[in-house]
Amino acid sequence: MRPRVLLLSLAFLTGGCTSDNSKSETVGEQNVGPAPLLYVWAGDLDKRPSDTDFLAVVDSDPDSPSYGEILATEGVGVVGTNPHHTEPVVPAGGVLLANGYNAGRTFLFDLSAPDKPNLVGELAPTPEYEFPHSFLRLDDGELVATMQYGDGSIPGNPGGLARFDSEANLISITSAADPAFEGEQIRPYSVETIPQLDRAVTTSRTMNIFTEQAADVVQIWRLSDLALLRTMRVPRVEPINEPECVFGIGDMCEAGQYPAEAQPFESRVMGDGSVLMNTLMCGMYRISEIDSNEPNIELLVNYPDLFGCSVPTIISHFLVLPVMFSETILVFDISNPTEIKEVSRFDTPGYQPHWAAADPAGSRIVVTSSGTAPTYTVLMFDFDPVSGQLSLDESFGSSEFPKAGVSFYRDSWPHGDAGTAIPHAAVFGYR
Repeated sequence: MRPRVLLLSLAFLTGGCTSDNSKSETVGEQNVGPAPLLYVWAGDLDKRPSDTDFLAVVDSDPDSPSYGEILATEGVGVVGTNPHHTEPVVPAGGVLLANGYNAGRTFLFDLSAPDKPNLVGELAPTPEYEFPHSFLRLDDGELVATMQYGDGSIPGNPGGLARFDSEANLISITSAADPAFEGEQIRPYSVETIPQLDRAVTTSRTMNIFTEQAADVVQIWRLSDLALLRTMRVPRVEPINEPECVFGIGDMCEAGQYPAEAQPFESRVMGDGSVLMNTLMCGMYRISEIDSNEPNIELLVNYPDLFGCSVPTIISHFLVLPVMFSETILVFDISNPTEIKEVSRFDTPGYQPHWAAADPAGSRIVVTSSGTAPTYTVLMFDFDPVSGQLSLDESFGSSEFPKAGVSFYRDSWPHGDAGTAIPHAAVFGYR
């Protein structure tokens, strides 16, 4: 059963938009220092009729007297959308896509006035495909996006991979259906592109974890025309304990009972063009020879004692990986893609880190939590580019809150609505 969907027939609004929506970070000749702004995509928790989900702008300039304070918010006029993923970097002078997953809606925020984002519309519904999840810009401004659910007439109702132009108009969608996996529920989740190889890589994981089991597969696509080239089963690793339990089906299980391959989560491109993928169950896999007829996927690292490896970021030759339910952040040296190694770990007792994003200047990491109040907090970490060590920036946050971090557990917001919100995605930006 698919989750209920609320789709509006609003077309994409171009007012205030630019066509310069590149994938690259907004770091130019004038933008070489720490990013002064942080955009946080948040969901209202109280869900009162007058409330709204919103994009917040946080002062992230360490030299600013208002460092760590919320400067502005832009509401979307509705609550309960489940604010989830944004684009991983802010398009230069363009429009930021922000996904309200439960509603099947993607909101478009014009950032041409960086301190005052403006909601300019929504991504128009795509024929037969619903619930966009992850987005990635290409160097020419075009956009690729995973669609979790597709044509209901196809067995397993697989999703697909979509391509949009720089103004968010649909170009094409290709189904993730593969005859060799007929009947399996392939739910395209994350997407990573390797333009020099003309390839894209998607993982498969359902957001509807309590009603369905998604196929534990990785798919390779030709980027130029979104042709599906190969579906690969993630290599199996036996769980530590028996019987095996399946996440989201039946009772929740303890860490160590899940196989490492369960729930392929996020992927990131390494320096040699191979792709590093983590599963939610903390298996770390390398996908290589992506442009060959026989791509390879192999397990590099397995953490059977950890649970909830989430949304990582790459900074220099390191990968920073939040681990939600184990309340820790791992840092890997990935300079040798075939033998990644953990170099540091920062424990966050009582805080469930979920999303990590790197300051383009290369010296800071922002982290958001998926936990419960009062952990609805955005944390800032200083990052040592030599050792890979993290240290908590205890100065980041508003003076009205005694603990480090920007708390979203508060009574009021610039847009006027009151009550706690849950921050999810966070990305740095420049003026």
